[in-house]
Amino acid sequence: MKPISIKASIASFALGLATFAAQATPVAVMSKPNTFDTIYGVNFGTSDTYSTTFLGDVNASFSAFVQNSAHKDVSANFSFKQAQGGYQGVGVSPKAGSERTPGEIDIGETIQGTFSKAIKVNSFSVGLLFNGPEYNDVNEKAVVSVVYADNSKASFSLIATGDHQAMWSMANTTVKELSPAVSGQGGAWSVLNPFGNKLVKSIAFSADYGKAVCNGCNNQSDYTFMSITAAVPEPETYAMLLAGLAAIGAVVRRKKKA
Repeated sequence: MKPISIKASIASFALGLATFAAQATPVAVMSKPNTFDTIYGVNFGTSDTYSTTFLGDVNASFSAFVQNSAHKDVSANFSFKQAQGGYQGVGVSPKAGSERTPGEIDIGETIQGTFSKAIKVNSFSVGLLFNGPEYNDVNEKAVVSVVYADNSKASFSLIATGDHQAMWSMANTTVKELSPAVSGQGGAWSVLNPFGNKLVKSIAFSADYGKAVCNGCNNQSDYTFMSITAAVPEPETYAMLLAGLAAIGAVVRRKKKA
């Protein structure tokens, strides 16, 4: 076994101490109470789950996960870091061990929300999503996955492409800059009507690698979840959904008879 130098040992100890301090030091979180149609990440606390009710009677439950060495999702805790540019969000931290960026959703970390009935997502907002070179981040990429009311699944991405612009992977969708992606600001974005008219029964926020080629880049995608705003679907929307499910059921029955 190759002996470890005193300098390397000191550097390793300092890194571990800094990581511990980042995880252990309480962070002052900006207060922003939920409203009838909006849930804010600042209210999630630091346990592994958060539950609330919005839209009158829709129960929403959010959980934090991190991938272990076997690439399996295991329960984690919500965590926070200081707000930037006046925009505060929530991240994920493992229940034990170190991590790269406490208080953010890093690669291998997920915040998942489930709803007691399918909802129409009007918008969601995230923060600390940068395009680079600030903090050695390059075209950071948030991945948002959903399960629709009909149990079909889809994944989309939000990529910071400039100081004042970000790109959502679904066409005909507006991305609104809340705070520019520059050092000292929030790198905050709101995606309006992100899933079209489809109803959503669960949503997950995770991260993926940013720009494939990054000379001198020593960091990768991480960001915070700030909020989700939704609406109660119109009765005719539910009627159309039920009609669609009935049609699918009829097709399945015909195939079985054949």
